[in-house]
Amino acid sequence: MSSKASRSIFGWPVYLVSGFLLIFGVLAVVEFFNYMPTDTEHLPEATLTAGSYLERVSPLLTDASTERGAMLVVQYGCTACHREGAVNNIAPAFTGIGERVETRRPPLTPEAYIYESINFPLAYVVEGFTPAMPLDFSTRIPAPEQGDIIAFLLSPEAH
Repeated sequence: MSSKASRSIFGWPVYLVSGFLLIFGVLAVVEFFNYMPTDTEHLPEATLTAGSYLERVSPLLTDASTERGAMLVVQYGCTACHREGAVNNIAPAFTGIGERVETRRPPLTPEAYIYESINFPLAYVVEGFTPAMPLDFSTRIPAPEQGDIIAFLLSPEAH
């Protein structure tokens, strides 16, 4: 059998499979950018207030370390969206988070706002951004590490 005949026999399945992969890849990308979570599991309880958030956050900050927090935002991949991705409007930048909360989520304190963002990412989505924050951070990031992250994000080193 000639090499030209073998290419035409074995070539079309490769093109067919490649075409399907391309179509599914495009559909996956479109779905990713249009995804809007609707579950209520990741919304805060109706009884949570600025004060009740502080009751949860204050103990986390008692022994919090900004140095550990700096390592944890890298470990959990936060910097991918909130530093590198902030340039492309994937997520808001860390810079100025403490100041922005006053107009973004009153009456929450900056500490409570970051706590809410980690534990209940669907409670508030910054205008112009899609809800891309992982929904499982409340279970994946232990409470002491959340305190470290909050302390770091409110420190000058986070900028």
